[in-house]
This record gives sequence, C-alpha cells and structure tokens, in this order.
Amino acid sequence: MNPHWRRLYGAGVPEEIGPEAGSVVELFRRRAAERPDAPQLHYFGTTLDRAGTDRLSDALAAGLERRGVGSGDRVAVALQNTPVCVLAVLAVWKLGATVVPVNPMYKERELAHLLSDSGSRVLIAHPAAAPAVSALPDASVPGHVLYTRTGALAADAAGPWPDEDRPDDVRAILDEGGAPRAAVTPGPDEPALLSYTSGTTGPAKGAVNTHGNLAYQVAACRAWIGLDETDSVLTTAPLFHITGLVMHLALGLGAGLPLVLTCRFDPRTVAGLTKRYRPTFTIGSITAFIALLDEPAVRERDLGSLTKVLSGGAPVPSATVRRFADAFGVYIHNAYGLTETTSAAVAVPLGTPAPVDEASGTLAIGVPFPSVRVEIRGENGEPLPPGEVGELAIAGPQVAAGYWRNPDQTRASFPDGTLLTGDVGFMDREGWVYLVDRKKDMIVAAGYKIWPREVEDVLYEHPAVREAAVVGVPDPYRGETVRAHVSLRPGAAATGEELREHCRARLAVYKAPAQILVEDELPKSVTGKILRRELREPDPHP
Repeated sequence: MNPHWRRLYGAGVPEEIGPEAGSVVELFRRRAAERPDAPQLHYFGTTLDRAGTDRLSDALAAGLERRGVGSGDRVAVALQNTPVCVLAVLAVWKLGATVVPVNPMYKERELAHLLSDSGSRVLIAHPAAAPAVSALPDASVPGHVLYTRTGALAADAAGPWPDEDRPDDVRAILDEGGAPRAAVTPGPDEPALLSYTSGTTGPAKGAVNTHGNLAYQVAACRAWIGLDETDSVLTTAPLFHITGLVMHLALGLGAGLPLVLTCRFDPRTVAGLTKRYRPTFTIGSITAFIALLDEPAVRERDLGSLTKVLSGGAPVPSATVRRFADAFGVYIHNAYGLTETTSAAVAVPLGTPAPVDEASGTLAIGVPFPSVRVEIRGENGEPLPPGEVGELAIAGPQVAAGYWRNPDQTRASFPDGTLLTGDVGFMDREGWVYLVDRKKDMIVAAGYKIWPREVEDVLYEHPAVREAAVVGVPDPYRGETVRAHVSLRPGAAATGEELREHCRARLAVYKAPAQILVEDELPKSVTGKILRRELREPDPHP
C-alpha cells in the first residue's frame, strides 16, 4: 500500500476501485441508452454518435456471425486508428469472441505466427496486407479475410491514405445492416483480447486480457485522470497496441468519451485534428510528443485543448517533459505498464510533477493505480525495502489471466497471479516508482518492443551471414534503436545496406536494424556464447 496515497492523489481518488460493470460492451450499451445522440467517433469530417456506433457494430457483428464467428472464437484485426477498427473490436466483443490485435506493418512471417497460434477464424485488414496474406502457409490462413479501406466512413475527400481501389468488404457488410442473432454480454473472466508480446526465450506469446481487466481500467482511468462527460480522447497511440486499445478505445467506449481518430500518427495531421475537435486527453509514446515539438507548423494554440496528457511505452526523458511544457504549456505525465497489465499500472498523478532521482537523473514512472500492488523483489523473490533495486512485481485487477495455450510460461511469469515484469527498478520512501533497466534483452523503440533473436533469425537467413547479434542502443528520438553486428562466411561478401534491405523485406519497419556493422569476429564467452553486452557501446567504430 502506498503510504502517501492521499497526498499524491487527493481525496477524490479511492485507494481501492472496482469496475461499474463486467465488460466494456455492457458499459457502452449503458452509455448509448443514456445518450444515444452523444458523439462517439470523430474521423476526418465524419461524426458517429453512440447510436450510430451501436448500429454499425451490430451490422458488422451480424456479418461476422454469418461467417461462422461465435462465442469463444478469435478474430484478428490489423487496422490503423479508423472507425472500422473501433466497430470491428466492438462487433467481435458483442459476439463473445476475442480480438487478436495485429500490427498492420507485419510481414508474412510475423502474421503467420499470430494467425496460426491464435487460431483466428477471420482477419480484418487493409488491402495493403493482401500480398502478405497471399504468401501465408495454408495452415495460417483464416477462413475469411475481409479488407477495408482506411478512408472508409471519412467525409473528407482528402486524407492521410493512399488511393485504394480494392472493393471494401467491410463497408459492404455495414451497408447490409442487421444485428447478430446471438449477441451476448461477455462476463468479466472471459477473454477480450489476445495481445501478443515478444519475449527473449521464444516466439511471441498471447497475453489473455479479460473483459474484467478492461472494465477495471475504464473505471480506474476515469477516477485517476479525472475524466467526465466534458472530456474527449485523441487517439495518439495505435489501436493495434495495448495502450491504444485500452486507454483510447476501451476507455472511450466504456466511459462514453468521444474518440478523435487519427488514422496513423503524423504531427501536422494530429495537430490539425486537435485544433478541429478539441480533445482533452491523450496518451502516446514520447517519440510522438518529440515529433510534435520538432514540427515547426505545430503551434501552442493547436494543442491548447489537451490538458490531460500521459506518455508510456518508452523511457520519458525529463528534458523532453520540460521542453514540451515550455512549448505548449502541457505537462507530460509518465506512465508505465505492459501488455500483461492491460496497459497502465503505474503513473504520475495528474497535476503532480514527477520527482527525479538525484543519483541517476531518472524521472519517476509514477505511483501504483488504485487497487494495484507493486513490489520490488530481490533475487529470491523477497520484498525489498525503499531504495533497493530489484524486479518489479505487479498484482491487481488488470493483470492478465496468463499466456494463451502456454501453461509453463504462465506459471513462470504469473506466480500466484502476480506478474513478474522482468523490469528492474526501485521505490522511494514516498511511494514513487523508478525504472532502472530491463532484466531481459528487449529493445523498446518508439514504444514498440522488439525481440533481438527474431531479427537475428532473419539475418541468419542471408547466405553471407555467419554470426549475428542484435542490440538496442540509445536514440534521441526513438528512445532506443536497433543495431546489428554480423560476421560473414569465409569468401562471402555483403554490405550493411544490403543486409538492411534483407531485413526490411522480412520484418516490420521498426524492427529492421537502423545500422548493421560487419565485423571480423563477434565477442564471445569461453563457452562460445556471443556477448551482446560488449556490443552496446554508443559507437563501437569511432
């Protein structure tokens, strides 16, 4: 329990909090019945009210039902921040099925694993995914693939989307109308999301985020951030990521807050939409806020409506927080969470500047959310006193139920329902939590988590590569960036740029190394293990 809760939070936020209902679907239906004409989605000149959002998601649910989707099934959604993405998620939940969020930038090999492991019955995607889908092994291809245009439901003729001449399958379903025959209200223990997160010891694992996890987050965020019917949400974070899904989409639908949908992040576009629709709340990676700072066309008046701003997914430098406050009069509040905690679990209270650790210069990531317990644990799992560095362990109503079809990893990562984060930090005597380092070798670039071995596996596919090691190195914009070190087979030749192109063709753009250094030999231990720690110098070739 945080001993300074009242001083940090104020009397308006209880230490313990429970959800109003067991699912976001139930909350949304309640809000829609209360005020059907209240705006729910804003998208480039189009505004859908709650009743319209309910009607169109019903129509999409009926279309999915006709394609065999029912309670317990999985539906993969690979879309940007568009109305169809919101409608698709809500439609899947209305059927009692589970959403599998998929990054639209994924290539065939990444897509194949998520689709096959989840057993998704349907994939909803942008037409740009068609080449990757056509290259999938037969065992990975869902029974139905529905394509939809990014500009669907947008009133503005011009927008941040390319020409799209493929038929819009989802729009045709929406035009058919109707409602599902077997619409349900999911229970709190049923899976809402199967959110894939990478690890250092194997392929991506699907964290099972329940409807109860999401309903708790809606209630906790409303209380903690102080959101009410006068607020609205700018979707800075992508909706295919746990942050966007929970702290934009679920929060907006469950709390009855209008969502200003941005398609994909672009500083000028986001500033223009903010000026147009006047949202008050957002959360995004620090790189998004750096991009807004660095865009000359973005002025203070453009972002003037944003009074409640959070940043998570990557370390937040205190200097950037100061720069943003000086430029726009907005203080960025740090937040920390994982896919396994269904987004934020620790954050800086609104209106309270985060302290900076004097010894390291590290900005505090915040204090625990209501009903959340954070412990710092030692090597043997023992609780450590204030100031001692150890692993962050988190327990609370937003901790995921475990990993999909992976009981061994679930037991290892969720002993007694407590998540062992793999992140290292400490807590001070005031109850503030500081993140020191990651226990794992995970790279976090612009909020995206990258598994080094996955990139190494791709490099090893190149015929010239003998050995490969991938590390994360500091980057002033992305927080970290990916750097690869390779040695070549005897007699083989390949340039760093050639190897980068090889990776770009097989991986999402953010995973491809920004730099590849060709070495004579890679450093190894006496047992022959490549020593990544010796490759992490900022510039090994000055």
